[in-house]
Amino acid sequence: MGLVTEYPIGLIILCFLLGGGYSYWLYFQDIKRGVRSKVMISMFVFRFLSVTIISFLLLSPLIRRSEKIIEKPIIIVGIDNSASVIQSGDSAFCKREFPLKINKMVADLSKKGDVKVYSFGDNFVSGFNAEFSDKRTDISSFFNEINTRFANRNVAAIVIASDGIYNQGSDPWYAARQIQVPVYSIALGDTNLKKDIIIKKVIANRIAYKDDRVPVEVIVEMNKFDGEKAKLILSKGDNVIESKEVRATSTQSQQRITFWLDAKQTGISRYKLQLTPLDGEANMENNRSEFLIEVLDARQKIAVIYNAPHPDVTVIEKALEGSSHFEIEIVSPDMPPKTFDNYDLIILNQLPSINSVKDLNPIIKSRSSLLFILGSQTDVNAFNSLQTGLVINTSKNSFYEAEPVVNKDFSLFTVAKQDQMIMDDFPPLQSPFGAYQLNPLADVLMFQQIANISTRTPLIMFTRSGEKKIGIIAGENIWRWRIANYIVQSNHDIFDIMIDKIAIYLANKDDKSFFRIHVKTKFSENESVEMEAEVFNPSYQRITDPDVNITITDSENKSYPFIFSKGASSYYLKAGHFPVGAYKFAARVNVGKEIYQKTGEFFISEINIESATLVADHQALSRIASAHDGEMVGSRDIAKLAEKILARQNVRSISSYQTKISDLISAPWLFLLIMALLTAEWALRKREGK
Repeated sequence: MGLVTEYPIGLIILCFLLGGGYSYWLYFQDIKRGVRSKVMISMFVFRFLSVTIISFLLLSPLIRRSEKIIEKPIIIVGIDNSASVIQSGDSAFCKREFPLKINKMVADLSKKGDVKVYSFGDNFVSGFNAEFSDKRTDISSFFNEINTRFANRNVAAIVIASDGIYNQGSDPWYAARQIQVPVYSIALGDTNLKKDIIIKKVIANRIAYKDDRVPVEVIVEMNKFDGEKAKLILSKGDNVIESKEVRATSTQSQQRITFWLDAKQTGISRYKLQLTPLDGEANMENNRSEFLIEVLDARQKIAVIYNAPHPDVTVIEKALEGSSHFEIEIVSPDMPPKTFDNYDLIILNQLPSINSVKDLNPIIKSRSSLLFILGSQTDVNAFNSLQTGLVINTSKNSFYEAEPVVNKDFSLFTVAKQDQMIMDDFPPLQSPFGAYQLNPLADVLMFQQIANISTRTPLIMFTRSGEKKIGIIAGENIWRWRIANYIVQSNHDIFDIMIDKIAIYLANKDDKSFFRIHVKTKFSENESVEMEAEVFNPSYQRITDPDVNITITDSENKSYPFIFSKGASSYYLKAGHFPVGAYKFAARVNVGKEIYQKTGEFFISEINIESATLVADHQALSRIASAHDGEMVGSRDIAKLAEKILARQNVRSISSYQTKISDLISAPWLFLLIMALLTAEWALRKREGK
C-alpha cells in the first residue's frame, strides 16, 4: 500500500507548516503568557492535526494498493441442443441418461475448477435444458463466443458434446483454430446409415419476374433403397402442379430433379415439395420442404463500365448475375449507349482514369445512381471534381494497403453479426493515399485499418448528390474478398450478398409515401416477427406522435391486433412467434385529417433442416479434439472424461496482483477523524470559556 498525490510530494511539508502556523496563531496569546496547561496543548494538537489533514486533502491524495487475486481454472462445457442429436441417435439415452452423466461430470470438475455450462443450436445460451429442440446447429458460434467471453482468462479445458452435424455458420474446424486451450469432444448421435429418403436441398430464386420460366432444382437423397422408387410432388396450396418419379440406383444415391414454374401473377407464392414415404423409413420429417417465390413486374438494370479489363469487374458481375433482382450489362467506355437514363445503377470501375479522356458528363448528369470503385488507374484529381461527397487530397497517385473494418453503427442495410466477423478478416485493398474529406452526412459501411490501426477513413461509403445516390469503394482488388470468403466457407455467399445489398440500396428508388412498413416476406418458425414503420408529415419530416395500429390475420381469419412502440424517429413492433403458415397484415395511422394505410403479407416457414442430415460426423469432432491436445470419448464414457481433464498439469489456479488506486478523500473514516478532532477541540474551548 502506498500514498501518492497529483502534486509534488514536497508540498506535504507545506501542509505541516500550515497546520502548525495556524494553530500557533490561534493560541498565540496563551503561548505568549506562558500558559502550558495540558488542555491548551491538547487543543493546539487537535487544531494542528485537523488543519494539516484538510490541507493535505487539497493535494488530491490517492491510495495505491496491490491485491492478490486467485482465479480457479475455468472448464467450459458446450452441449449441442439441436433436434438432430435425438433424431440421429438414441433419443431415450440423450433425454434421460445423458443429462445425468453431464451433471455428474460437472460436479466432479467443480471440485477443482469453475465450470461454465452452455448450450448451442439456434443460439448460444447459458445452461442446458436437455430439450434438443433447436431447429438449427451452429457449432462455430460456440467457439466464437467462448473466444470472445473468456479472452485472457484462466481457461483450462473446453468440452463439446455434439453429433458433429452443423447447418449454420462457418466450418467449426476453422472457428476452433482461434482456441488455444485443450478441447475434448463427446460423440453423440449415430454414424450408421439408415433407410431414408431425403429432400436434401431446394434451389430456387426467391425473386422472379412476370412471364419468366422459373427453374426449381431439388436434390433428393435415397439411402438403402436400392432399386426402389418414390414420387416427388410439387404443389401450391391444395393444387398439385407436377409430380416426378425418383428411383434409387444404388445403396446411397442422389438425384437432381428439375421443375419449371410459370411466373404469371405478381406477388408472393408458397410452394410445397413432398416425397411419398417408403416402407422402413427411419424419418419422415425430411420428406417435405417449402419455398417461396416473389414475382415482380420488372428487373432493375445495372451497367458496369470499366477503364480496362480487371478481375474486380468479373467478381462484381458474378455476384450480381446470381441475383434475380438485376439485368447486368458490361459496357466499354469506347462503345457507350445512347443514353444512361435507362439504368438504375451505373458502376464505374477506376473511372475517371489517368489514361483515358472519355467524357463522363453524360453519366454524371444522368438520373442513375453511381458506384465508384477507385484504383491505381483512377485520376484522383478528376474524381475530386465530380462532387461525389468524397475528396482525397493527394499530391501524387500513390497507394497503400487498407484492411476493412465493418462499421457496427451502419444503418442503410443490415449486415449479419457472423458475416461481419468474416468480413473484418478480408484481405486489404489498394487504396489511394491522401487526406480523406467526406460529406458529414455520408454513411460508412467499412472503415480502413492501416497497419493494425483502425481509422475513421472510409473504405466503403454512401452519400447523396441531390436525389442521386452515390456509393464509393475506395480501393481495388475486391476480387480477393470473394476468394477469401470461399476459403473460409467453401462458398461466396457473404461477398455476393454484400455486393447485392449495395446494389439494391443504390438502385432502388426512394419511397415517397408518408407511411412505410418495413418487414421481411419470410420468417422461419423459430424467428420472432419484427417490423419497423416510418411516418412523415407533409414536409417529409419523421414524426412519432400518432399511434400506428396493425392487425395480422392468419389463413383462418383469426386476427392479432398490435400497436407499434415509438422510438426517436421511427416505430418498432416485435409481434413474437407465429405458427407455420401464411399471414396478411393491415396497418393504419392518422396524421391530422389524413388516414394512411398499408397492407402486405408474410409467411412463416417450417424448419426441417435438422432432418436433412442424420448421420453423425464424429470424424469432425475427433479432428478438432486432436488438433487441440484433447481427445474424443463416446457418450457412455463421459465419467472417464473428468478424470482425464483433472489430471492435466494446466488445470490449476493462478494468482495475480492487481493494483488499485482510490481517492483518499472518499474514505469515510477520514471524515469521521476530522470531525472528531474538530469536535474535541470545540468541546475543550467551550469548557475553558474560549
